[in-house]
Amino acid sequence: NGGMIGPRVISACARVATRAVFTGGSLDLASSCVASSARPFSSTPVVCDSSKESSSTPSSSKPQPLEGAVARVAGFPKDLAKGRSTARDSCKYGDDACFIAHFKRTLVAGVADGVGGWRKYGIDPSQFSSRLMKECEKRIQSGSFDPKRPEEIIAKAFKATSSPPHPIGSSTACLVVISDYSLYSANLGDSGFLVVRDGKIIARSKEQTHYFNAPFQLTLPPPGFEGFIGDSPLSADRLQMEVSSGDVIVVATDGVWDNLPEDILLGELTSLKEGAHVQQVCNSLALIARRLSMDESLDSPFSIRARREGYDFPGGKPDDITLILILVQ
Repeated sequence: NGGMIGPRVISACARVATRAVFTGGSLDLASSCVASSARPFSSTPVVCDSSKESSSTPSSSKPQPLEGAVARVAGFPKDLAKGRSTARDSCKYGDDACFIAHFKRTLVAGVADGVGGWRKYGIDPSQFSSRLMKECEKRIQSGSFDPKRPEEIIAKAFKATSSPPHPIGSSTACLVVISDYSLYSANLGDSGFLVVRDGKIIARSKEQTHYFNAPFQLTLPPPGFEGFIGDSPLSADRLQMEVSSGDVIVVATDGVWDNLPEDILLGELTSLKEGAHVQQVCNSLALIARRLSMDESLDSPFSIRARREGYDFPGGKPDDITLILILVQ
């Protein structure tokens, strides 16, 4: 992957670690400097779900995408100084993208995190992640997929995304399929999911990285670019398991996992008793992840991993936040 990376101290003002695009030996972890005062916290997350409604308050009369499961989404773009995302209908939060789709008795939820390292080359990472998720969603809505092979859904969506004119960039991808109380997943990179039953985590996806802050990623580079990180959709980590009534699945980008400790996540999920509360809890988790990402005194999951790799990165990690919450009923 381009060789070992020695220990590096990241200054306190470098609050954002830009994820790696290239396999070269020099990894730029401090290309952006963010002052916490420049990122005002909003008490209302940007919300979208499969019904395209803009209200953050769930309605008990709202039709559910799948009998036996309730799925909701909440998220924030990293840069709130520019206001909320204008792409609510496409489930786009900054460079993150997502979707919830259903076909008969199958529910599919997906998240993708556009790799921010492309911005230094004048490329908008959100174009790639958004297109990838839209192509996944199309396949679910048309019924042209095998619920037992979510990695193939990603592969076919990536192939469609590659058709010219195509976006330039790269992205992680995580898909969770629930079909008649069987769960099938494919995770490429450091987005991911976990399954909670009776207040305990019983399953989770495996994070895939080439080295610290360089996740596995699908890539469409500009012509002539060399040395970039690019992985096959079929390299995604896969998991299959049975789910039952009361199980909770959290699917999210790394903006959640890097900032939200497990004990806080599990504590919030204790208030999830019925389908009408799913949006409330989803909002709450996104809000907490957002707040913690700006907390410079937090010993965050990201800072803990950074120390293990020889880096000094105290506090939370400002990032786009995307979280899908699914309650199996």
